[in-house]
Amino acid sequence: MRINALESWTWNSETPVPVSMEKKISGVFNIHMHEGLLQAIFLQYIGVKWSVFFKRAFKGFRDSGAWKSERQDIPRNDQRRLGYYLGPLSDSPCLQRERVKVNEERYFMAQLMNYEHEITGTADGEEEAEYERFAADSKKRKLAVQAPMQAPRRQLASKAARKSAPTTRGLGTGGAMRHRKIATNNFDMDFTAQIDYSDEEEEEEDDEDDKSRSPMALKQTLLHLLSTEITINTHLYGEMTAFHSVFDDWNPKLPHDTVFTILKFLGVSDTWLGFFKKFLEAPLKFVDDDDSSARKRCRGTPAAHVLSDVFGETTLFCLDFAVNQATSNNLWRMHDNFWFWSPDHKVAVKAWDTVDEFTIVTGVSVNPTKTGTVRISKDGNATLPIDDSLPEGEIHWGFLRLSPKTGRFEIDQKMVDSHINELHKQLLDKRKSILGFIQAWNTYAATFFTSNFGKAANCFGREHVDNMLSTHKKIEMQVFAKLSDGQVTSVVEFLKQEISQRFGIKDIPDDYLYFPMELGGLDLQSPFISLMQIHDEVFKNPSQPMIDFKEDEHHAYEGYKETFLSGKTRHERYALDEPDWEPESQHEKDTFMSFEEVTRYREAFFFGHFTATNRLHRIFRTLMKRPTESKVETDDGKISAAMEQLRGESNLQGITG
Repeated sequence: MRINALESWTWNSETPVPVSMEKKISGVFNIHMHEGLLQAIFLQYIGVKWSVFFKRAFKGFRDSGAWKSERQDIPRNDQRRLGYYLGPLSDSPCLQRERVKVNEERYFMAQLMNYEHEITGTADGEEEAEYERFAADSKKRKLAVQAPMQAPRRQLASKAARKSAPTTRGLGTGGAMRHRKIATNNFDMDFTAQIDYSDEEEEEEDDEDDKSRSPMALKQTLLHLLSTEITINTHLYGEMTAFHSVFDDWNPKLPHDTVFTILKFLGVSDTWLGFFKKFLEAPLKFVDDDDSSARKRCRGTPAAHVLSDVFGETTLFCLDFAVNQATSNNLWRMHDNFWFWSPDHKVAVKAWDTVDEFTIVTGVSVNPTKTGTVRISKDGNATLPIDDSLPEGEIHWGFLRLSPKTGRFEIDQKMVDSHINELHKQLLDKRKSILGFIQAWNTYAATFFTSNFGKAANCFGREHVDNMLSTHKKIEMQVFAKLSDGQVTSVVEFLKQEISQRFGIKDIPDDYLYFPMELGGLDLQSPFISLMQIHDEVFKNPSQPMIDFKEDEHHAYEGYKETFLSGKTRHERYALDEPDWEPESQHEKDTFMSFEEVTRYREAFFFGHFTATNRLHRIFRTLMKRPTESKVETDDGKISAAMEQLRGESNLQGITG
């Protein structure tokens, strides 16, 4: 009924929609609407349908040939020369393909849904720590002046049209203007199906966390991506530039005119535009206020609504596409949080200039305290200049700070100290209840802190695990020394003391505290156990794979040179697009190409003369890999028998092993 009467749909004009403020564990307040149940179901249904539709449409557009890639920028003559001297080269698997695969599968329009019944939940405490108040008191070198709230539609449409003009650069064909209305008949196109790893010596399975689309899992993987790229690019090119930024109050400040202009440009009908306008301009009042205080929303989108994600992602798609067209590279974005990196400093400048233009045209702004740039050199003692147009400030995420000297993420101890005080307050409030106390500890210490220290991976190295262990030890000692007036320094000792004082129970085994509730325990979580299980599984030196690669690269060059000079390459050229092409001079025909020319496109092709583990795409995967927890050995008697019996139980929530 409501769908059929879409044009006449309105919010209840007699009663404004109540809103309330809710504080998250990170300290940030969110404002939530509390519409009626039927209204909420109706809006959820419409939001899900539009979310899935736009996700498929945008992916179809990306696969249509309008999206640029670094692969397209290889000059035709360079491709001919590579074929003449090296023979046929495959572009799959290669490092560039690996990057595109991760970006498209995990981060492209990540806020939109892949299918109607998709669920991306988060555990209690899985929130990013708020670092804004800890950011250095510095301003951007150049921050674009925010445009007026209502960006002129004509200006926005004309700029979008210019950005989507057809291109003839590289190997791409066609343009974007013919896609002005998003096509709906290309939904089943799958870029990853073109990637063939059948010639790999070994198929590597992704970690389960790597497949998750939860916001925290995506952020953790992004940190690993950046750290991996720093290691690879500093060894290949000597440097890398990266910037990170967050839009300032994206949901509350997104201009409605911007949303409607973009949706109309994408071909959304007037009927739906009218519905979206009524949805956004809801009459609102705080829960405790009377109806007379109601005000119409004139800007921004409501939190925790799928339709808000749709409006945000369709707007930010313009940024993704603009950055791609300007740099032939991809923006790494999760909702309003975005990253960009490149070994070419000028490319990073182009990307930020595009962000600046986007903020002016759409009437939004970035948060300067959450914006920063680093330019990392392989030589830690060298300080490379940063272009004035790039934003000032450090790169932070959670409790991590990216060091421009080492190129590694380091734990910000000042932030940790602040949250130690907050954890002490939380536990003090829950002290009356043992179970409530344990739940607060599990949520804050075992989940919130652990998540914001970053998940261990080979790209972070073993030093990162050591730092997490020492910081967790510091947190526990300071919190419980303060709670017990210096009597105990661990959560186990504190709980034993509390239980003994309240219930007169002595000699409580540690196992009882950690045992799952389903088996009669208290389900206490420890951040130390999992870290100790992975400590020796992480690379001690994340740079070692690239050191081995550089050495192997010279061996591979000699292998290709020997094959060419022996005449074997000549017999392989029949598979080339232009098998009869030759260099002009006889000297070039007989002399093998230089090492620099062979390695210029090392990221774009699969080179067979490399040792399997030293190929760039394999190194990329290896550095991204998260360690597997080493299993705890059990005896062959009663414990092993009990563990086997547990595996047959159906209700094993909280039980691992």
